[in-house]
Amino acid sequence: MRSVVRAVLLCASVASVAPLSLAVAQSNEERVANDVYARTHDYDLVHQRIEVRSFDWDSTSFDGRVTTALVALRPALDSVILDAGKLLQIARVADARGATLRFAAHGDTLVIYPAQPLAFRDTLRFTIEYHARIENGRGLTFITPEGRAHRPQQIWSQGEDHDNHLWFPTYDFPNDKMTWELLATVPAEYAVVSNGRLVSDRSGPGGLHTVAWRQDQPSATYLVSLIVAPLVRLSDAWRRIPVDYYVYRSDSARAGRLFRVTPDMIDVYSRLTGLSYPWAKYAQTTVADFFGGMENVSATTLVDWLPDDRAYLDRPWYQWILIPHELSHQWFGDYVTTEDWANFWLNEGFAEFMPGQYWGAKLGPHAADDYYLDEYRQYLQIDARRRMPLAALASNNIYPKGALVLRMLLRYLGPERFWAGIRRYLSDNAFGSATTDDLREAFLRATGENLAWFWDEWMYKAGHPRFTVTTTYDSLARKLTLAVKQTQVDSGQADSAGLRYETPSVFRMPLAIRVGTASGDVIRRVALDARDQMIEIPGLPGAPTMVVFDDGNAVLKELTFEQPTAWLATELRRDADLWNRQWVIEQLGKRAGDTAAAAALTWAATSADYLLTRAGAAEALGQFPAGLAQAPLEAALRDTSAQVRRAAVSSLGEVAGQRAVELARATFRDDSSYEVRAAALLALVSADSTAARQAISWGLETPSYQDVIRDAALRMVAQTGDTTWFAQLEAMAGAERLPLHVLGALANRGSATALHLLVAHLDDNRRYVRRWALEAFRFTVHPDLAREALTPVADRLKYAETRRAVADALEQLKKHEPGS
Repeated sequence: MRSVVRAVLLCASVASVAPLSLAVAQSNEERVANDVYARTHDYDLVHQRIEVRSFDWDSTSFDGRVTTALVALRPALDSVILDAGKLLQIARVADARGATLRFAAHGDTLVIYPAQPLAFRDTLRFTIEYHARIENGRGLTFITPEGRAHRPQQIWSQGEDHDNHLWFPTYDFPNDKMTWELLATVPAEYAVVSNGRLVSDRSGPGGLHTVAWRQDQPSATYLVSLIVAPLVRLSDAWRRIPVDYYVYRSDSARAGRLFRVTPDMIDVYSRLTGLSYPWAKYAQTTVADFFGGMENVSATTLVDWLPDDRAYLDRPWYQWILIPHELSHQWFGDYVTTEDWANFWLNEGFAEFMPGQYWGAKLGPHAADDYYLDEYRQYLQIDARRRMPLAALASNNIYPKGALVLRMLLRYLGPERFWAGIRRYLSDNAFGSATTDDLREAFLRATGENLAWFWDEWMYKAGHPRFTVTTTYDSLARKLTLAVKQTQVDSGQADSAGLRYETPSVFRMPLAIRVGTASGDVIRRVALDARDQMIEIPGLPGAPTMVVFDDGNAVLKELTFEQPTAWLATELRRDADLWNRQWVIEQLGKRAGDTAAAAALTWAATSADYLLTRAGAAEALGQFPAGLAQAPLEAALRDTSAQVRRAAVSSLGEVAGQRAVELARATFRDDSSYEVRAAALLALVSADSTAARQAISWGLETPSYQDVIRDAALRMVAQTGDTTWFAQLEAMAGAERLPLHVLGALANRGSATALHLLVAHLDDNRRYVRRWALEAFRFTVHPDLAREALTPVADRLKYAETRRAVADALEQLKKHEPGS
């Protein structure tokens, strides 16, 4: 699953986790490795037939029937405990002969009593008939047009982590797998998309049809999917396996360019993993109001933000990350599934890692470096907020850190051994679930190497090494000495249960040091195994011209290493690794008064062989005086890459001056890229604050993919504090959420009118606008101001659901009160 915000919750119900006293006595590694977080249950869920009909969008309800087959895992099993949402109104439970079975509902739990106790390994079959009322957005989401464009009426499910039991009774935890059938009866104008193969599509009375899908291979219950929407299907294939794209008819012209990469991605993933795509089909379906993507087995759900042709100039996230991320889950997450949510990185870390492997295979190693450098930046931001291990319950960094640790393992083992271990992991756990230690065991069996030390540092413990390096060169002995210190601090605090996440004082890893000289390079591989370490490289053919610490960038780290500008400039020209180049650019960018640094960045911004290096250098030049930066930035504005042009125009805004203003205006007028034009607006205002009103006006009137240009204008309203735009903000409030957040930002700057308008939107007759207004109070308005504004109106709001939501928000805001 790929989204902007991620949270993981443990599904705790009857006998779900180990006793607390046991957990408190264990470290994080012991808890995860010993599978403390796996849920206990006393049956094996084998198969479910899920039948749904009579959908009502007004009441967000439907009628359902679920037939279940399970096998007892203990003798004398006299009750079966299922997860079933408290809003599921159970009408009847019957066994395979039709005899009524006794049942009892307790909250989100349904207990069924067989006619007689089951013996060990006995099979029980029973059918549950029920009427489901849905709290919209939990388990199922009912979408109505609400008078908005590009928003047909539809329904979609979302099961991860444990929400599928809110629309059908099941075992809702990933450590059991089943096969299933799903049959949905809906009006004829709606398509039904679900998992597995299409069995039938039969017309019925009253303008209805019943569509039946069957998932013949076992997978986790949170991956059961249902989509009901007016969709058209575009058909593709990979080696005779159907590959289908379901979109609104109005999006069908855009779908081909976006999705036609899918068969090739399937091919590359199949080759790399050694496992051919394992499911009956692969469908990708777009829906409204989705958070990103969800890897439901053989039937991925995606947000309906299909890029237009011009958006491809900006390398849209949708194709670069979202599609390959969700596809990779078909191997990592669906075929082999996390045993419990503490091992969730096995799903998401692999899914975040694999797109970089695809782009590296298709576009070369620079594309892979580009992809993983973005992951590195995300990782550092998350780690700075809270440092957690990969393998931990509710870990906050499973996406980027998972990708980076797997990349590091690939660099350490080499491709042959790494992919042999991955193949063993997939084959040993096929159609099953796995823990972090199962992955270690797979590498041990495939390569003979026990990686327990790597697992201890990178999976079960937190953080990363922070290196401080200094050098001395003895010209008589022709010897370079590096003093290497690991300066990371173990600052983790124990939580209320006594669990503390440790950051190692020493990370042990091999790495390479490359020393450049006029007569050639010397590469020395060293083992880092101490907090303070002296590394000597004797016998150099001459004085160093560059020193690359961690050649090839094999170790996830932060590095402080003061070097002469000449060394950095040499590395920028010669180092093939994009990460190392970017580090060099950042060092040079701090030397704004150094003409040699400016010359190195000028070369990189205009002549480097890859767009990321050119863009990074152009961005760094924004810190230099106009006399040094303006000419190379003008040249970079003519680059074929929109990413480079965006960086160049943004830096021109920092350099300022009349020429920068002219170039920003021309770039907004003439450039073909949405992202570059949005950056040009911001640069124009940065270079000339008197141009703000004109720039905002231009931006608000300019359509673009995902409204990037209009959003740039809205951010300018918030940043400038201009309160003359209320009429425009109000007019836009029903089209997107950002105008309401701008009102919140203006309220923070002291505008009583902005605060009044935002409060008024809590009574808007459009439900989604009310929701957006409350989001602005929760995430943009200062907590003290939000409490002050919401408390007086909380009980007087027009809509009951908004009153409840505001009450919940006020409870959350109390956590920000001093002393709380």
